Amino acid sequence: MSNCALTSGRIVDCKDQIGGLKTIFFCADYSSNIGQHMTVNGTDPLQIDTAGFTGWSAYGTPTGSTMTLYKYDLRPNLSSMTVNFNADAATGTTFFTQTLSLTLQKIDAATSNQIKLLCYNRVQIFVQDTNDNVFLLGVDNGCDVSGGTIVSGAAKGDLTGYTIEFTAEEKEPIYNIKKTNGSGTDYPFDQLGDADSELTIVSGT
Repeated sequence: MSNCALTSGRIVDCKDQIGGLKTIFFCADYSSNIGQHMTVNGTDPLQIDTAGFTGWSAYGTPTGSTMTLYKYDLRPNLSSMTVNFNADAATGTTFFTQTLSLTLQKIDAATSNQIKLLCYNRVQIFVQDTNDNVFLLGVDNGCDVSGGTIVSGAAKGDLTGYTIEFTAEEKEPIYNIKKTNGSGTDYPFDQLGDADSELTIVSGT
């Protein structure tokens, strides 16, 4: 059997999901070696069971003791994640383009500065959807800002704030982390075996 042969089927499941994103978590800096340290599920190879944060090359930045994630809460119905498949039979290649499109309301100097830093850098991004699934984007190559705007709006009901698009090109479509129980100080990472002692989540003020 080839290593690309199918291994399972799929049923039509319950109608219990909703669209949209809830929260994103930016890693403090890009890590080039995540794949070497994370462990994946034996049955579902795109599910991360432990992240291995202490081995990530960005570990300890900037606190010197834990991996720092910066939490951005999102308004409903404004942001989305898309993965496009790129397969070429002629060249025998396949890769996946991950795109994260964000809309942030209000313009302020602190946010403008953080977005500038994101434009300068590339990072890995954890994305939590409204069904409490958490995905990790840019595992191998990181996510780059590929476009965006600061907009004032023209009419009174127009957006004043930021639109930002991140893009990553990866060899795997997308990684999920082990599903949250919905509680805990390290929510939504509470089911990662190493999150409690190795992760610091910094929220906005």
